[in-house]
Amino acid sequence: METTPMDDDVISFAQDEPDSPERTTRQAWKILTVDDDFNYQRSTEFALAGLKILDRPIQLLRAYSYAEASKLLSEHADIAIALVDVVMETDDAGLRLVRAIREVLGNAEIRLVLLTGQPGMAPMLDVMKEYDINDYWTKSELTDTRLQTVLTGCARSYIQIREIARAKRGLQLIAESSDSVYSAKNLQEFSARMLAELAKLLGLPPDGLVCAKAYTTSRPESRESYIIGAAGIYSNCVGKTLMEFEAPNVRDHLNQCLQTRKSIHETDYTCLFFLDPIGAADYAAYIETGHSLDSTEQELIRVFSLNIANGLQNVSLFNRLERLAYEDDTLRIPNRNALLRRLSQILSRADRNQYQLMLVDIDGFASINSVLGARYGDSVLKLVSSRLKDTFNGAVQVSRVKDDLFAVLGSVESVSAVKLDGLFNGLSVSEKSLKLLNISSVIYPLNHPDSSPPEVITRAGIALKQAKKRGIRQHTIYDPETEAAAASRFHLLQALQDALTKQSIFAVLQPQVDIETNQVTGVEVLARWRLEDGTHIRPDQFISLAETSGLILPLGQQILTQGCAACRRLQEAGYRDIRIGVNYSVIQFEQDDMVDTLIRSAEAVGIRPQQIEVEITESTVMHNFALVQNKLERLREIGVAVAIDDFGVGFSSLAYLSRLAVDRLKIDKSFIDKVTTDKGAAAIAKTVIQLGESFNLDIIAEGVETKEQAQWLLDNGCRSVQGYLYARPMAVDDLLQWLTQRR
Repeated sequence: METTPMDDDVISFAQDEPDSPERTTRQAWKILTVDDDFNYQRSTEFALAGLKILDRPIQLLRAYSYAEASKLLSEHADIAIALVDVVMETDDAGLRLVRAIREVLGNAEIRLVLLTGQPGMAPMLDVMKEYDINDYWTKSELTDTRLQTVLTGCARSYIQIREIARAKRGLQLIAESSDSVYSAKNLQEFSARMLAELAKLLGLPPDGLVCAKAYTTSRPESRESYIIGAAGIYSNCVGKTLMEFEAPNVRDHLNQCLQTRKSIHETDYTCLFFLDPIGAADYAAYIETGHSLDSTEQELIRVFSLNIANGLQNVSLFNRLERLAYEDDTLRIPNRNALLRRLSQILSRADRNQYQLMLVDIDGFASINSVLGARYGDSVLKLVSSRLKDTFNGAVQVSRVKDDLFAVLGSVESVSAVKLDGLFNGLSVSEKSLKLLNISSVIYPLNHPDSSPPEVITRAGIALKQAKKRGIRQHTIYDPETEAAAASRFHLLQALQDALTKQSIFAVLQPQVDIETNQVTGVEVLARWRLEDGTHIRPDQFISLAETSGLILPLGQQILTQGCAACRRLQEAGYRDIRIGVNYSVIQFEQDDMVDTLIRSAEAVGIRPQQIEVEITESTVMHNFALVQNKLERLREIGVAVAIDDFGVGFSSLAYLSRLAVDRLKIDKSFIDKVTTDKGAAAIAKTVIQLGESFNLDIIAEGVETKEQAQWLLDNGCRSVQGYLYARPMAVDDLLQWLTQRR
């Protein structure tokens, strides 16, 4: 037979890449004819000349062999139909080409019609069963009319297959984009990822931007619109207001979208509207499309928008929780938690010695509050915060540690006490002027690899406190070489290890009393340490040392074991309703077998786990909320009560309270000390009591030392107390004697 081979007959298979969808009904159908019979090719070309299929013209591609067809298929990913002769250079060349198209190229969209002039070479039924083809004809049967009918059916099938494939790819892209978009932690990052994924979904360059408009509930039309995300040709527009945006048409489109609060789909752009009730803001995402979206694209956009709306709410929730946990409510600057987090990041770096922490304290702030009032004091704090932020560049973090103590954290070059000179002269606050505001500071170089973030703040705070003893306006640098505490800490740690080995740290028990009934309802198990020379080491000294050194685990286990044994003694003496409260630290909660260890310790001495109450601090909860929450749920399942110790001292636990499986709140001694003399402390204590009532939680007050305090608590609805007014912590033998005397 006469053949006309192509110039390049090398077989070259390439992976099929999804092309852009058809944008117009006038785009030509690409039809490939594969036959080594030149005359038959010419007759096919003649039969199709001028023909339109479904109102679209035909672009005919011809190949005369397996190799030529393979090359054309690799170069034209949008071939819709292929007419393939079975017998060419070999008896099965056409069949091998069909298998290569489906299995090697992975092209499931192209419609394949097999032709043969020798029916006996490839029986029709066998071929139709074994190969993924759409039709099979002998050349003698394929008249012009029948050829047109076959091509029309294949074209219609190709359209349907393409639409299904496009929808499938689009849904897959949406699913894949979820991980990327949902992992964003702020609106800028979220917006950038959203634009990138939207452009990928539509097969477009990411030329677009995202605009945000915050509003109040009463006035949705209030506030100005800002560009929070941009990509492509608009990438330099982030941070501008919409009024400052130079492209008037795009600006009008975004304004229309935000004003109507509806998505807009036009011939050359799409503008998507998103409502975020959590963040109290509206968002509009604009992207240039260059064409009207077809029905498949519009449906994909609808699904994508639902996905984005959920992601947007996740970002808003994350930001809200972030603010609750890491932002000071009064000053709207980072709080102590945020400082601890940033310190942790810096201390883990190899170049930590290039950073330093400066603590800034207002001298005589208590007097300012006393003379001019707490509201004026808050105004002073806000002004100090503002001036610190304005003075130090954006790479420096200004935080409020507590009360009137601020922290400035940054590079050695950026953080300097020299910048504080004259910074707070001539203050004017609420029409009352302060000619001079005195401050003191300490700089703590972050070049101590064994320092934890809390230790850094504590050491710097101690150094500042020592400096302030010398007078006002003291500025000093922490010098570890002059700190005898380091040596003392080392020796104390050695002694603690020895005491744990000898099990010489012992438990004492402080009764918890119901004021109304005068009944003892429980005891708190406390650790005590007496050296061989009779010296008592304060609990706050050795417990904090145990936590930072990792010895809290054996220490905690010894105290738990002794507490359970004491509970057994109480039970044998007839005091079956008295529950023991055991303190747990962060490190103990991080142990996988924490709950199992508690159960084993109780059962080992013959008491029920339900006779134990676990006490945790707010800082323990905040350290790893998810982990603590899981452990608390397990404790609740086995009937172990949980109390939050020192409640009200931390920053953020209130935001999580409704989600925690806790039973009781313990009002910190620092508030109880002042409930009869300080309105602020009394207000906090009342709030905690009311909070307990709202969440159906028991309340107990710690550190009750006077009858006036006890009466105040009873009058305000708090019946459970512990403190020196009733009993000091005592050994179990003394406790049994004390209980007997109370009978």
